[in-house]
Amino acid sequence: MPARLQLHLAVVLFGAAGLMGKLIALSAMQLVLGRTLIGALALALFMTLFSQSEQGRWWALPGRVDHLTRLVMSGLVLACHWWTFFHAIQLAGVGVAIVGFSAFPVFVTLLEAGLQGRRVQAMDGLTTAMVVLGLWLVAPTISWQNTAFQGLAWGVISGALFAVLALLNKTLVLVFGGLRLGFWQQALAAVCCCLLVDTDSLVISRQDGIYLLLLGCLLTAVPHVLFIACLKQVRAHTAALVTSLEPVYAIAFAWLLLAEQPSLTTLAGAAVILAAVVLGHWHQNTLKASY
Repeated sequence: MPARLQLHLAVVLFGAAGLMGKLIALSAMQLVLGRTLIGALALALFMTLFSQSEQGRWWALPGRVDHLTRLVMSGLVLACHWWTFFHAIQLAGVGVAIVGFSAFPVFVTLLEAGLQGRRVQAMDGLTTAMVVLGLWLVAPTISWQNTAFQGLAWGVISGALFAVLALLNKTLVLVFGGLRLGFWQQALAAVCCCLLVDTDSLVISRQDGIYLLLLGCLLTAVPHVLFIACLKQVRAHTAALVTSLEPVYAIAFAWLLLAEQPSLTTLAGAAVILAAVVLGHWHQNTLKASY
């Protein structure tokens, strides 16, 4: 399969994962527990059957304490990110929640600027203002009493947590590799969820069990493998641009499969945020090309 097709397929599958927040009759934390546990097991099975020589003993952990500390932290952040993501969807629906989440590239830019001790550039300010405008268009009313506004806010928080995870992964992926990092992060996230979920009283119907298997395998492990594989042939800038289409796919799936027709203001807000993301990626790529 061509690398670009793998990339688009991975993003489509990631986009479809949001539907499970509406289809599965479990709490957000129980959803995350099922997703991470099944996803970790699926990745472990894949690496056991198709492990490459450079991966070696894929389950082995490095001895450096700082690497292990960051890995545990990333697992906790992943659990929090997916909890806020599904919680937002259950409150406001897929469309509104995914628009809030789609602001994550702006958080990445601002966090990088803060960590690197550099001033926020004019383009960063412009894209941030565009994202704020897009969120304002989507927000039904600025009131925490409104569940749709709560969902939008939790979606934004989910995007901020994903930005933190993305920055952690920049260094961790060089130590663990993409697949092994994905396995350990999901395994650690599952452990975090087990500490918070009363598993003794957890009852899963047959239908929810099937949906959880689809979520953990087809919509988590499979796109993870596809995404990691395509990065060997696709430029990082191209991968980032295609990944920004995930909210578009999610809204389309929710519209077609769940009859969640987005309002014109939601579509307008999503378009403004998508334009901000594309503009930000273009600016970053231009700066790198000039060096």
